[in-house]
Amino acid sequence: MSLFNKALSQGVARIFALPRLSIPLILTLGLTLGAVLSVIAISSSLLMKPLQGVPNEANLQTFEYRFKMSDTLSVSYWNMNRLVAFSERFKDLGEWAGITPSEQDVVINNTTFATTRYDASSNILSILGSRLIHGDDVTIASPEKYVWISQSLWQQAYGGAKSAIGKQLTIANQNFIIAGVIEDVMAVKSNQALLPQQVWFIANLEQVQQQTDNVGAIRNEIDFLILKSANGQARLPTLEQANEWLTDYVSSNLSGDQVQMFLDFLNSTDKVAIGSNYRSNLLGETETMIIALFFAVIGLLLMASLNLLNLFIAHYQGRTKEFAIQISLGSSLNKMRLLVLLENLPSFILAAITGLLVAGWALKSLPLIAGDSLPMIDTISINTTTLVASIVIILLLNILFSALALVDINKQALANNLNSSGKGIQAQSNQWLSRMLMVIQLSIASVLLTASVMVAMQSYQAVYRDLGYDIGNSYNISLSITDDKYIEQLNDFDSYQASETNQLLKDLSAMVEATVADSKVVVPDYGPISASLQVNAFSNSNNGGQRVVHQVRSLSATLFSNFNIPFLAGSNLTQAQIDNDEDRVVIDANMAKLLYPNLSLDEVIGKTIAVSPNPETPPVIINGVVANTISQTGTSNPLTLPALYSHRIRIGGNVQLTVMMPQGKTLTEAMLADELKRQFPRLTNLQVSSLQEIWGIQTLNQRVSLWVVLTMTALTLFLAAIGVAGLTQMTTNHRKYELAVRMATGAKQSRLVNFILKDALTMLILGLGLGFIVAVFTYQNLSQTLTMLPDFNWSAMMALDSALIAIVILSVIMPAWRVIRSDPMKALRQE
Repeated sequence: MSLFNKALSQGVARIFALPRLSIPLILTLGLTLGAVLSVIAISSSLLMKPLQGVPNEANLQTFEYRFKMSDTLSVSYWNMNRLVAFSERFKDLGEWAGITPSEQDVVINNTTFATTRYDASSNILSILGSRLIHGDDVTIASPEKYVWISQSLWQQAYGGAKSAIGKQLTIANQNFIIAGVIEDVMAVKSNQALLPQQVWFIANLEQVQQQTDNVGAIRNEIDFLILKSANGQARLPTLEQANEWLTDYVSSNLSGDQVQMFLDFLNSTDKVAIGSNYRSNLLGETETMIIALFFAVIGLLLMASLNLLNLFIAHYQGRTKEFAIQISLGSSLNKMRLLVLLENLPSFILAAITGLLVAGWALKSLPLIAGDSLPMIDTISINTTTLVASIVIILLLNILFSALALVDINKQALANNLNSSGKGIQAQSNQWLSRMLMVIQLSIASVLLTASVMVAMQSYQAVYRDLGYDIGNSYNISLSITDDKYIEQLNDFDSYQASETNQLLKDLSAMVEATVADSKVVVPDYGPISASLQVNAFSNSNNGGQRVVHQVRSLSATLFSNFNIPFLAGSNLTQAQIDNDEDRVVIDANMAKLLYPNLSLDEVIGKTIAVSPNPETPPVIINGVVANTISQTGTSNPLTLPALYSHRIRIGGNVQLTVMMPQGKTLTEAMLADELKRQFPRLTNLQVSSLQEIWGIQTLNQRVSLWVVLTMTALTLFLAAIGVAGLTQMTTNHRKYELAVRMATGAKQSRLVNFILKDALTMLILGLGLGFIVAVFTYQNLSQTLTMLPDFNWSAMMALDSALIAIVILSVIMPAWRVIRSDPMKALRQE
């Protein structure tokens, strides 16, 4: 057997014969490599893979124009009418389009399919480059009577038969003709998960141009516009140019006093214009998260590598006699390094396999962990890039380890070792490299832990903050109205008490309570936590006409008591006051302080607010002040708009009910579907979600962030502890003879522990001190670049360093104690 084959076979045997070295290598490197490969797989899939259904990505840019209602709330101004006008003004840049995804139930042959609905402009296919598989193109003259379905829905509902073209499907009790089949388009920015089963509604831009637009409505109908240019590098309009267009648009679509009134509103509202390439817009904050994760896992890999390198150096320092003999027989250091490389190769291969298995498991678990928070999650998998990266990383680490493991060896020291008894610390084992590596490792650990703890604190506060109410066992019932004429009919009234809207909500509430035993409709609208916001504004005459942007929220006689929202002053409206349609409202503490900063809350009761610009509309009376609540959570800076609670509910395309159930009982769609269809055929798309589920959706991103950061923190602490413990174990084993002599001559065990701890003290002070300085400096600079990082917290930093010091000291004492407590005479005989 050749020397190289022997080294390779020894490497295989060492996996089982020397578990103290092979197991830490395989597990530590495998787990860390799994984290690295998972991030590589995510980043390569999201940043480099072609976008499904959007082959024109390279030529696409997005443009957002948003009204900033507060620091945490901005609303897009775009709809189809404004798209037409804006594209006409800036047609020299290229072709503009719009698309909006939403959830939609579709009935085909008496079978209901959950689908993603796309409302898009008639040029959308040419803009995105999406492929029409069968049927008519979306540019047909009158698309309002037709729908287009995706390839997946076509296959699932019609088995891929071409005869599906021209057949009808039902959406919200309306029949539509299938005009064509479009490939599955999965690369569209959306707040919900995109399904491959899709239905397309197309707006003919020429027809839209003839329609009247309510320019004062800001409803986020289209989140962003898509621009297709020759090279995808067009200079997008500036904020000033967008503002000029808006002024002209308002002036040409309004008349009389309305023009100046709305222009005053525009001038007093902050606006932002955001341009980006299509993929960056699609990924959103995910792109920044990937970059942060990449740096974090690289830091972990570096820590794991330093850990293992220390173990390798300590291991090979214990084989100096073997190296001395080989050099005496004529071997060169380079040949010995090659033998070490081959000897380590089996362990590194197993570490790579472990890393790939860990990455595969992590990626399979990703949908359960991240839910809908990660775009294009179905495309993420172990790919060629991941495999190549694993091979490259393992080979580079093996080469590095093999080179540095023998860095301390020199021929003179080896000769001296052969001439000596070999007892005690070998001459060449000055351990300077191991100590330097440990200092670097502790510094990296301190930097990683600093960022991890700060982000973990931010995520924890965003998830588990006090919302100001108890969710309890409550549910939200959502229904859709797609008949525009019916919506206009519901909102056309002089008296809310006698309106069709009021009667519809009463009938719906009665139907739910009669159909579902023990159910109680708390409010015929959204509950205290919801996925939707209604924002309004009025001029505060008490403060020089200051514009007050606020949330409009619905109340009932039992809303505040059912959700334990306390009254700070005044009282709620009684059912009699609601039935009489009295001009009374409840406000929260934020609104009270904003309107009357110099009055106490009790003094605010009875004051009036002119919420309507129409002078003929009477002002409303403040009946009570409640504590502030958070209607949308899951962000580091929660929405803090003041709230005004009213019993008058305006219905748009959705009808909502909030229902309370007894503990232990649930509310499902099946309980209501039949009765709802019988009594309210114009209400469709029934969805029932618990408010706890809504809370879970809103906090999902932060909960994912929290668990990822906690995992990274635990892994960092584990690596730091293993590294210090491993180095202490190896160095203490090398000094067993010295320690045995000290014990045999009367030294106490506690004194020997102090001796070992004192020996490691310099390394600990340097590592943790340098880590503290680097962590503070690095974090302060990174936080200026990455806005996702929270403000620096000195208390958390001190607690973190105290914990790290305690862990490091324990990692020194525990392995040293195991060596010291052994029989000294046995150690002397072994030496």
